[in-house]
Amino acid sequence: MKNHSSILLMLLAIITLASCSGPKAPSFENLENLKIVSANKTKVVMSGKAIYHNPNEISGMLTHSNIKIIVNDVQVTEIDQDHSIDVPKSSDFMVPVHFSFNPKDLLQENKGFLKNALKSFINKKLQVQYVGSVTVKVIGAEFDVPVDYTETFSFGMNYE
Repeated sequence: MKNHSSILLMLLAIITLASCSGPKAPSFENLENLKIVSANKTKVVMSGKAIYHNPNEISGMLTHSNIKIIVNDVQVTEIDQDHSIDVPKSSDFMVPVHFSFNPKDLLQENKGFLKNALKSFINKKLQVQYVGSVTVKVIGAEFDVPVDYTETFSFGMNYE
């Protein structure tokens, strides 16, 4: 009888441990409110909010981001920053995104297509891609959350 109760107790412990899963990696959801803060012939400044979702029943901390900003297939800048942003449990959280680039970089990279690149820039269409990862710490476990998001952005000008 004692042998059966030991087996039953061990089976119960295995089932209990198996039903407890560790923390899950938060997910990148989307980018909101992307806007041009300022623009001139040497510098375009953009900002927005990256939205992530924490599926865990416990809070955490966003500690780092490393994201390449690619505009019209040309990498224009890279964000590599340490953070200390609270990640609330079981909910979405926001990370401010702020970057700048020199529009001439777009034109120099596309020298053979200078006219079309300039036309695309002036006429309103910028394809902005964010590629990289952010590091989130939940219960001491760090997760690198992949980011790969593309948005077409318009200046609202049309000089054709």
